[in-house]
Amino acid sequence: IISFDLGTRPRAEAFLRSLTLVREATSFGGVHSMAERRARWAGDAISEGFIRFSVGCEAREDIVGDVTQALDRAR
Repeated sequence: IISFDLGTRPRAEAFLRSLTLVREATSFGGVHSMAERRARWAGDAISEGFIRFSVGCEAREDIVGDVTQALDRAR
């Protein structure tokens, strides 16, 4: 699991919407890549742009390509 901050809620949501291989989830118990905008759930004092990301079993080239295109769209 890794985390990063895209700075704003709109950028974080654009990133999540643009992913094609990554599933949005609050629980990271599966074998597929998953991500969430943590501030969506009340109680955590974190940035609206904070993303938690769990890398799964997809091919490295596929997941890197998907994350790269989603980051480009979230600019």
